[in-house]
Amino acid sequence: MSRHNVRVRARFTYGFMKNVAKRKIDDRSEKLHMFTKVVMEKQALRERYIELMNDAERAVGRKEAIYLLRDAEIIWQKIKS
Repeated sequence: MSRHNVRVRARFTYGFMKNVAKRKIDDRSEKLHMFTKVVMEKQALRERYIELMNDAERAVGRKEAIYLLRDAEIIWQKIKS
């Protein structure tokens, strides 16, 4: 029998290469899941920010709401540092 048409599968200490490829696919799907989760969280934060801006604008007026939110952001940055 000729060896030209025979496939040789390399064996690693943890199994065949076929199993390694499956692990890579699992890692990719896990990364995609985490990315999707982060994007959804950011979208929820954007929506909450818009709601807060609209509420503040209705309560005290547009210019005053902008000043209040800028002050709040400055205070938040000081707290974080």
